[in-house]
Amino acid sequence: MKNKKLTEESPLKIGDNWLKPQKGRILISEPFAGDFVFKKSVVYIVEHSEQQTMGFILNKPVDMDKNPFFKIIGLLPYELSFGGPVGMNRILYLHTLDSETIPGSKEIFDGIFLGGNYKSVMKLVESGKIGEKDVRFFLGCAVWSPKQLEREIASKFWIVGNLPKDKIMDYNGDVWASAVKQLGGRYKLWEDLPSNPMWN
Repeated sequence: MKNKKLTEESPLKIGDNWLKPQKGRILISEPFAGDFVFKKSVVYIVEHSEQQTMGFILNKPVDMDKNPFFKIIGLLPYELSFGGPVGMNRILYLHTLDSETIPGSKEIFDGIFLGGNYKSVMKLVESGKIGEKDVRFFLGCAVWSPKQLEREIASKFWIVGNLPKDKIMDYNGDVWASAVKQLGGRYKLWEDLPSNPMWN
């Protein structure tokens, strides 16, 4: 029992969750989790209801030059992140514009919007009115069925946190280090762990 207690209290393991999952918050996985897709991931929650939870992995970039899929659809104006294993035939996006500027978009939290009219986004990009920190593109997303995420949190796979808007929208930043720094306390040791390798 003593050894089990020491393992559970290790600073490399997730402790108690003080925050509940909700739109606009993030999920940070245990750094040495065995799951290949979500290992050392930071996920931004865009939907959380009794029906499902949906989010985007923020720290797994896609190498578009090495993926033949993008030679078919054409390159996006900015970089692309692997958002999750669901709907990988779709390009989804977050942006910091409002629903009047991008019709059909939905505010998630603190001025971050999901989706909307793609042509409106591209017109603003082509005119130079918005830059790469105003919109983030994702290949696929992460989806949890009812109560699935709560079970994973209870099993200490995820810890729930918060992250400022500028960090969420910054494709080139070290979102893992930023997310862990916000946690503080016992998780400070996580800040020095190597970043995720390039997602191929």
